[in-house]
Amino acid sequence: MAFGLLAVMIALLGIATWAEHLHGNEYAYQTFYNSTWFTLLWILLATLACYFALTVELHRRMAVFALHVAFLFILLGALITRLSGEHGQVHLRENSEVAAFMDDHTHRKVDLPFLLSLKQFKIKYYPGTNSPADYMSVVQVKDPKGKSFEQEISMNHILKYKNFRFYQSSFDKDEKGSILSVSHDPWGIGLSYTGYFLMFASMLWLLFAKRERFRTLLKKLSQKAVCIVFLAAFPLFAEASPKLQTVSKEQAAKWEQVNVDYNGRICPMQTMANDFTTKITGKDRYHDLTGVQFLFGWLFYPEQWQNEPFIKIKSDKLQSITGNRGGKACFADFIEPDGTNKLEPYYRQIYGGAKLDGWLKEAAKVDDKIHLIEMLLEGELFKIFPMISSDGDLEWFSPNMQIPQQTDSMEVIFAQNFFPLYYQSLQQNDIATSALYLDKLLSFQQKKGGDAMPSSMRIHAELQYNRLHLFSLLFKICLALGLTGLVIFIISTIRNRQYPRVEKVFTPLLVVTFCIATVGLGLRTCIGGRIPVSNGYETMLILAWLSLLTGLLARKYSLLTVVFSFLLAGFTLLVAHISSMSPQMTPLMPVLQSPLLNIHVLTLMVAYGLCGFMTLNSLTAVSVWIFGKNRADRQAQIERMKEMSELFMFPATFLMGAGIFIGAVWANVSWGRYWGWDPKEVWALITFLLMSFTFHKKTLQWFRHPMFYHLFVVIIFLAVLMTYFGVNYILGGRHSYAG
Repeated sequence: MAFGLLAVMIALLGIATWAEHLHGNEYAYQTFYNSTWFTLLWILLATLACYFALTVELHRRMAVFALHVAFLFILLGALITRLSGEHGQVHLRENSEVAAFMDDHTHRKVDLPFLLSLKQFKIKYYPGTNSPADYMSVVQVKDPKGKSFEQEISMNHILKYKNFRFYQSSFDKDEKGSILSVSHDPWGIGLSYTGYFLMFASMLWLLFAKRERFRTLLKKLSQKAVCIVFLAAFPLFAEASPKLQTVSKEQAAKWEQVNVDYNGRICPMQTMANDFTTKITGKDRYHDLTGVQFLFGWLFYPEQWQNEPFIKIKSDKLQSITGNRGGKACFADFIEPDGTNKLEPYYRQIYGGAKLDGWLKEAAKVDDKIHLIEMLLEGELFKIFPMISSDGDLEWFSPNMQIPQQTDSMEVIFAQNFFPLYYQSLQQNDIATSALYLDKLLSFQQKKGGDAMPSSMRIHAELQYNRLHLFSLLFKICLALGLTGLVIFIISTIRNRQYPRVEKVFTPLLVVTFCIATVGLGLRTCIGGRIPVSNGYETMLILAWLSLLTGLLARKYSLLTVVFSFLLAGFTLLVAHISSMSPQMTPLMPVLQSPLLNIHVLTLMVAYGLCGFMTLNSLTAVSVWIFGKNRADRQAQIERMKEMSELFMFPATFLMGAGIFIGAVWANVSWGRYWGWDPKEVWALITFLLMSFTFHKKTLQWFRHPMFYHLFVVIIFLAVLMTYFGVNYILGGRHSYAG
């Protein structure tokens, strides 16, 4: 009954996320998460679990018993929070006192045992940009029966007083008022945190306990070794560029080092140029021209470049609009003789808010490219002149922006005349003068940029990162090694023959690829000044690196795990490379500036990577079961591969649980709620609960059969895919920024 009810709960959780997607957040909470029957179902599940633990005398295995007690503490804490916790918001205006907050559920005012007033609200920006780094409210607390004090509240820095916690939530448009989230939960949080701590401790206990299954499998499999791999090469050829004018490679190399305010951070021009070229052509080079040459070709010689056919068009409708039936169109094909865009008559259909499909979807993408080129030609992209704004802050200006009146006249003249003079020197083929202008621009930036200027080490790191394209190269290498190794393994299994010579090649190749991935992540960390885990692209890079690290650490247990590490890393990087994930590095949202975020994401990425290993292992076992000729050898091989999956299942499950609850602590610090039934939270919980089934072989005897175990591992991985991709691209939620 306990496991049957757990299966029902998993199904209900999945249904609830889809109900939220179809009918909205309020419907899902009223029908499922906040309903009485849903709470009673959790209580019944916990009761049955307790009865089950008593009947099997779980207390004889103290590590396992402690783990189950931890879950009871977590559920009990959640129940107390549900019954007695209060959550709401308080709106503060400068120098006005407030003695109550508005409850989110009852919508009636709840009195505070003290007075709150706002002394000041301010926004902290990243140096030299308009990107917010933090939102801060300086508040005063007046306790009639106690002390009076002031404290600054900002993202991830909360005010705690008399079991009330206040979080920076929002602010008024005039920046004279602040909205704080309020949480009052004196008992539930303590019980939940106790459960988290006990869970972490018991998980570590299980991994190191000598009599538990993990240590047994580790000792047994450390003496096993299987197969192989083979290296395939990918020759790289550059296409000859068309006869289009642009700056020379030497000038382009100089421009690459010029800094620009792009996407809210100060970075080398090379980064913006590569992104511009990628958005227009799909690659960061155009034939054998660099991104900077492509960018400045458009800027200085638009009359030539606007007739270059680089826009792919597939639909008949777009081909008829442009009058181009060759499958490729140029910028000029979309512009009328009077300068208007030929797509303007269709803007109501394209941008009307309805879901786009067919030619309209393609038209929207093409229109984005056209507008980006227009922004370039108007000079909007070139925020390369750091000056003091009218507000007294450092701001980077483009030539077409209104420069503040108080700016030194010589600086204004330099900014307004730089591009015309530089272009004139290009037309006259005066290389020395054009180089001199660039040197003056670099000196101007160094002089006026101040603290906003990135260090020379970060600039050098970003230039090298953009040039090397390490991760684009790495996915090809990893896929070649992984797929070749997998094929050889299957062949060796079918023929019952080993290939020991290739084993000597395999480990050095793994070390090399791991070093390449480490260098790539190191450069990206240096550039961003943080661990790269803030978006979908970066988490995929981390997952690939962790996959290679796992293969490196587990190579002595089985060379097959090394093959899987290549495959998982290769497919992960391939997905990041071909999907809509953005490789751009942008400043972190204020709420994401927490060390708990790094721990939360890295822990889950390791868990996802281990699930990927198990899935590849299980799919290989299925192929062995289908194609293996010798029944006895086939069965023995499948059993060994089941044991390998069991070995990985322990850390994968424990890390999944740890990642979920570290995220809960982070959410509690950031928003005041450690669990909000967000779709990604729910699907992570579903995955964790599915994984828990595999540890109960004595009760659920199906898991003793190797093929059932392997097939169930595939089901777990489907839940992982839904957690990571499905939520981001289908269900949405608070976590969708991570995509």
